[in-house]
Amino acid sequence: MINHIKIIILSLIMSIGLTQTVSAEIIRGLVTMVHPVYANYVEQTPYQHCYTKQVFIPRNGSSSATPAITGGIVGGVIGNQFGKGSGKTILTVAGALLGSSIGSDLNNSSNGYNKNIQQCETRYSESFNTRIRGYNIAVTIPNGRIINTYKKAPYNPPPVHSNIDIFINYRLGNY
Repeated sequence: MINHIKIIILSLIMSIGLTQTVSAEIIRGLVTMVHPVYANYVEQTPYQHCYTKQVFIPRNGSSSATPAITGGIVGGVIGNQFGKGSGKTILTVAGALLGSSIGSDLNNSSNGYNKNIQQCETRYSESFNTRIRGYNIAVTIPNGRIINTYKKAPYNPPPVHSNIDIFINYRLGNY
């Protein structure tokens, strides 16, 4: 029962607020102010950025272990020429490993070649611009009130002190 009373009271309050008549009309007024409204815009312009890049092109075919083996033998023989006792053994092993590594590196360097290629990519340059977004316009109507309005660009604003017609909505009693 209490909920029904609350609903009835709420309905009465809302209907009183809605009974105010809303009216609309076109009124002639005098333009008293025109101010442009500016906005900042970022414009991106695409361009091509090209550069040269060096790439390794491998040769087709299998690589051989012969240069690494040969390098290891030559390095071992050279290492064996130096040192005495266990030092001679260490130098022989070190020479064999070093010679094998050098032979392997020489073999790998002959498995391809470097080539210069040109690569291009799209980049964007940015420029910041300010331009008119719209106009704030003040119009004085016959009763002396000032109506402010905004017109979005593109729009050709009327000159100040010219008469224009404006469309207004109002509630009776509030005009």
